[in-house]
Amino acid sequence: MAAFKNSFKRVLNVLSKNAFTSSNICTAGQHGINRYFSSCLLNPLAIRSPLSLLSPGQTCASHKSNHFHTTPLKHDLMEFFDRKEVWGESSVASGRPYRLEELRIKSNQDLHKLWYVLLKERNMLLTMEAEYNRNTELFPSPERITKVEESMENILEVVKERNNAVSLLETGKPADPGGAYVRDFLGRVRWRKFSEYAVPSHMNKAHRLLFPRGFNKLHLKYLPLWRQKIARFRWYHYHRQVKENQELVKKFPHLEGKLHVPLPEEPQVY
Repeated sequence: MAAFKNSFKRVLNVLSKNAFTSSNICTAGQHGINRYFSSCLLNPLAIRSPLSLLSPGQTCASHKSNHFHTTPLKHDLMEFFDRKEVWGESSVASGRPYRLEELRIKSNQDLHKLWYVLLKERNMLLTMEAEYNRNTELFPSPERITKVEESMENILEVVKERNNAVSLLETGKPADPGGAYVRDFLGRVRWRKFSEYAVPSHMNKAHRLLFPRGFNKLHLKYLPLWRQKIARFRWYHYHRQVKENQELVKKFPHLEGKLHVPLPEEPQVY
């Protein structure tokens, strides 16, 4: 109680120096503290606000108080546009995106604030890009959008790492639900990522149609035809790229031996 009383005195002194009138308020505040704690000891439910310790004649000097804001307030649509000083400029100076090692040392509250700052910046840049396109003009420094999106992706990666760490500590399992290879209604084996659904799988009609439990084996004869179609498509583009490279070598002999086309992979259809 003594420590809390001392801290309460310091708070009241700060308030009296910044928001109230001169020294008579401080003197009255000291007597008010004694009355306040006496009333709290006699009746704990009758706790009043510290401002009620002042008598009606001792009012606040509003003309002497300092009102300030840490950020400018804007409640109009101009927040979706860049500042007017850079309108019509060919380039706009910008910094680099946030790195993972920089975001890992920030608290969750700082990451939350930074996320919304980047979100507002991305919305502003996308709005400016659309406006420049509407006026058939070049958007200055379009790499700013990529930098903001990279920073947001890094924030999501850091949040994912922390969620996995907490889940491993509490349950011994990662927070990521993972996935599994399942066979769809066409018989193809697909990687399906697990996620939460409002309706269970056995009650979800769309899920039961896409991933039926009892797969019809009559569809297996179509899987080789499916693999053949995918392979023909990949080899077609491979030969087309090789032919284009040969034509480029004829026009530019110094490119001989420098153009390589990787062989297409076999389709993973089981």
